[in-house]
Amino acid sequence: MFVFTPEDLIKILLALLIGGVIGFEREMHSKAAGLRTITLICVGSTLFMIISMKMGDDRIAANIVSGVGFLGAGVILFAEGRLKGLTTAASIWTAAALGMTIGKGEYVLAITVTAVVMVVLVFLANVDRLLDSAGRETRTYDIVYDESTTKRKKLEEMMGEVGLKIRSHKPMKKEGKMVSIWELEGHAKEHARFCEKLMDDPDIKEIKY
Repeated sequence: MFVFTPEDLIKILLALLIGGVIGFEREMHSKAAGLRTITLICVGSTLFMIISMKMGDDRIAANIVSGVGFLGAGVILFAEGRLKGLTTAASIWTAAALGMTIGKGEYVLAITVTAVVMVVLVFLANVDRLLDSAGRETRTYDIVYDESTTKRKKLEEMMGEVGLKIRSHKPMKKEGKMVSIWELEGHAKEHARFCEKLMDDPDIKEIKY
């Protein structure tokens, strides 16, 4: 039978605090894994680590890594022509690692890494946005329009007007309509202008990106 010690309580409370801090930041940005999820992951990892140490069985702690991997994969999705949720998945993985660190009794290390994580999530997020606006990204567009001999050329002209570079193009025909799959490279503002032009074009029947 396990004996629940005051130190175990301290570990659980610290995991609750650290998980809550990281989870709150994710919740503020309306991410799939927010306050409750990240907090429970951190607390759960701490509990598993405590049990692992009491039983003297390292396999319990090792299984945390694979279990958290499934959770992280669940928040990653492909939308708007790119992968999303990678940062939240990494936050889940880090929260589990912090929980294990707390369960091991390495409080200073856990608090220090938490501070580093918050710097990455809060400060570097602003830097990341600046780089995104200044840098170029590739998006895939599915554009549906009525069959026409000139529409493709007009779309290419539209892409050139906003500054997008065509990386690839795959035309298809479906139910009397043309479905063009374009892979375009450009700045975020160029993609935004292109989307606005597509929305204003009465010939465009459907857009996916």
